[in-house]
Amino acid sequence: MIEKLAKFFGLVICAVIAVYYVPPIIGWVFHMGTLVAYFRAKPKDEPFWMAYFLLLSDGFFGFFGLYEAVISLLPGLPPIELGQVYIILSVIKARAIKADYQPFYWPPLMVMGIYLIFLVVQGYVLGVEMELNVQFRILKWLTPLLLFYSVPRLFKEVEQYKELFVYLFPMAFVTLGAQLFTIMLGRSPMQVFGIKEKVWFAIQVSSEKTYRGFYNDNVIIITYFGALYFLAIKKFFFRNIYLFAVLGANFASVFLSATRGWTIFSVFILSLSFALVIKFDKKRLSAMFALLIVAIIGTQSVPILRTQVNNAVRRMLTLEALAEGDATADGTLIRLTERGPRVMKKWSQSKLTGWGFSNGFMESDDFHVGNQNILMHSGIIGALLMAIFIGFFILKQAMRWLTLPRDHLMRDVMLLCPIFFMGWFIIHSSSQQEFSYYQFPGPGIIQAAFFSLAALSYQLTLNTPKDDGEQAIDG
Repeated sequence: MIEKLAKFFGLVICAVIAVYYVPPIIGWVFHMGTLVAYFRAKPKDEPFWMAYFLLLSDGFFGFFGLYEAVISLLPGLPPIELGQVYIILSVIKARAIKADYQPFYWPPLMVMGIYLIFLVVQGYVLGVEMELNVQFRILKWLTPLLLFYSVPRLFKEVEQYKELFVYLFPMAFVTLGAQLFTIMLGRSPMQVFGIKEKVWFAIQVSSEKTYRGFYNDNVIIITYFGALYFLAIKKFFFRNIYLFAVLGANFASVFLSATRGWTIFSVFILSLSFALVIKFDKKRLSAMFALLIVAIIGTQSVPILRTQVNNAVRRMLTLEALAEGDATADGTLIRLTERGPRVMKKWSQSKLTGWGFSNGFMESDDFHVGNQNILMHSGIIGALLMAIFIGFFILKQAMRWLTLPRDHLMRDVMLLCPIFFMGWFIIHSSSQQEFSYYQFPGPGIIQAAFFSLAALSYQLTLNTPKDDGEQAIDG
């Protein structure tokens, strides 16, 4: 494992150098080399490359992120994110692979796909700018959705997902390190290493100033799920203390950001998973409480961390004012008072089918209000189709959980996936849009990985009725 991680993070560091510190032509050669290497990679290497391109889209210790790691492919065209090229190459590779099964959620997903085509056509009917950059933007919004086709074909075994998390779990600690680095120094890594002069969330924390920075939101979501998944299945893949440490690092990163929606999401998935899914023994309880004690001592022994924790608690308590009828939550929640009403006003002008990919949508698009944005973009019909997909996904697995033998390897996973998805929707509803009829590379990668692993796990319960599923997982 050490050799794999050294190779992986060595490549990521080389990518940092290629993006920020060398002449563009050298960076172009490096990125083109990685794309060629991925296209020629064997199936067993798919997890390595998915993790790599996820970090290029989501970030690594403050580096990278949306529109940072790009490459120019054709003269006259805008640069394209490397994550977008990865997705296109993954589809080409997937076309040559025969699907072993159809994901259980495929029927409602196909209906949404047909409606997506309607939204594209509707955008042109209602009016959309024909400039190249606008057309290119629409194409890039649609491309990540193709991962729902390619990932189930490229990732056929749980072992491949285990390999994916071998590379991603350490990122939970890297992300926490970036949070601590920025809080302690009052400067982000991008500032310290000379990339940017200013970063809006990098401040000197005090009792009057609360740090609101957040790194690697997509990595946090998928590693939360991965750690809970491998705790849920009754098979040894990772050490208990390591998985609990991943969960703890993610919770610390979220809580230190003082982001209420994310904190509620974390409490929701952890409390329900611990109560209903994860089976605790002495080793697991010891590991969890040991990490909890370390976290408490660590935050209370460093003054600036203690101040930020107090600020985060105070910000969470503003939800009490919301519950008592203050729609602004002590003046801290403009989503309900300003952003939401603005988007809903636009939706009221085209309620049934929304605005599609039109100028009207692009002018009013606001990712801070996910549910309102879905209505404005896709209308009542689009929101209803998405609700049907969500209900189908949750109920199908919940029913499978009820019918499986208690000792089946995948039984608890059938309950974990619906719990996690409902928690994920809390983020979508309270902090930022996560689900829609368009997507960006980072969220697209983790959503495809989540739904594909859920589908594979469900399929394993169908293929192994006479045993506990262990042989199927081993491949």
